[in-house]
Amino acid sequence: MQDQRLYSYIRAGQRFVDGWLRPGAAQSIVLISDVQRRANVSGGAAEIGVHHGKLFIVLYLLCSDEERAVAIDLFSLQHLNFEGSGAGDLERFKKNLIRHADTRHLVIHEGDSTMLTANDLVRLGNGPLRLISIDGGHTPEITAHDLGTAEGALADGGIIILDDCFNESFPGVAEGVIRFFSTPRSIVPFAVGAGKTFFCHPNYARQFSDALRPLPAKIAEREFLGREVLCLEFSPPTLAERIGKIQAWRSVKDLPPARLMRRAYHSMRPLFHK
Repeated sequence: MQDQRLYSYIRAGQRFVDGWLRPGAAQSIVLISDVQRRANVSGGAAEIGVHHGKLFIVLYLLCSDEERAVAIDLFSLQHLNFEGSGAGDLERFKKNLIRHADTRHLVIHEGDSTMLTANDLVRLGNGPLRLISIDGGHTPEITAHDLGTAEGALADGGIIILDDCFNESFPGVAEGVIRFFSTPRSIVPFAVGAGKTFFCHPNYARQFSDALRPLPAKIAEREFLGREVLCLEFSPPTLAERIGKIQAWRSVKDLPPARLMRRAYHSMRPLFHK
């Protein structure tokens, strides 16, 4: 039943929840959660900055009945949201959660995340957590603090999902990441995609990144923070990229007639993008 609600929400339900969730983000988290389950990684979920619950509902539905799901947001304290990154609404959040899931293992913490310690988060989650999303304040100071809180509350085999690290509208997030990793840490990045940057303990990085390779995305491996990370681009492939994957085309693409077709396509392509 839980799996049915999860896939129904990802497929259609999340469209009715206000917020930001790029294609591929939920699917990536589900695949990693499957790896965690097979490896007997236990622990609940938490999100710092839930807005109206668009991603939190995915995390909630991935939790078992024994695992808590912790929602952390300013909610009614929006006067503290001086940068305007999100606008948490507790009543809308609860209505969305009830509509698409339930509230049996929900824990709500209303307040400033910079006042929260790793021990506080472990207490709220009734133990270390395996899924922690960070989408709260987007300043360097808040980002670095929230990463530290998540790192200290992370279960062995858990992941941290950071939003907007490479979003040009919020350069403070990237600065906060650099500040945080300016000293040795117990976590490393292992993947970037769909607006999310994923971190885990080093011994899990390879199996988590490998789990994401089957996703329908353009894939590259790049270095970030001294580690090789899997980069996933979920934008729709171009016509040329789709044709390029067809085996029959690949076998003839270098023959003279096909080369003429390719030359004509590339010469005319700018006309279709004006």
